[in-house]
Amino acid sequence: MNAHAPAGPPHILAALGTPFRLHEHPDLVDPLDVCAALGVPLERTVKTLAFVTPEDRLLLAALPGHARLRYGALARAAGIRRADLAPAGAERLARAGMRPGGVCPVSADGAAVVVFDETVGAMGRVHCGSGRPDVTVEIQAAALVAAVPAAVTAPIADLPPAP
Repeated sequence: MNAHAPAGPPHILAALGTPFRLHEHPDLVDPLDVCAALGVPLERTVKTLAFVTPEDRLLLAALPGHARLRYGALARAAGIRRADLAPAGAERLARAGMRPGGVCPVSADGAAVVVFDETVGAMGRVHCGSGRPDVTVEIQAAALVAAVPAAVTAPIADLPPAP
């Protein structure tokens, strides 16, 4: 990491004193490949989807790995129009200390809007992005939510029916 790159999520979590573990694996972008590499079910993961607003503000949506994002609910929770949600590109993620495939709700971008699905905090021990596609963070979901004090919690996920 160069001297001008922002701190990644593990550095931020460590600075907050949040307990977590890092798991290294091959450079993977597909969540199912990451789960296979770690031996973790998708239901025990938190995925973070990154968007950018027309004002270039980063919007991070964190939800259970097996859920589908409700875009309208995310836009409402973030106080923007659904039409203003655009995927964040690699350059925008880099400014927040992250790379595609490793997006985390904890970021170096202090102005980022972070929305957690209302179910995340009660998920127990989960795996989520570390900022890099070759390392995954294992953390208590409640600690992950607590690490983003300005985060919004809202019903933004469609969960599949329980088996």
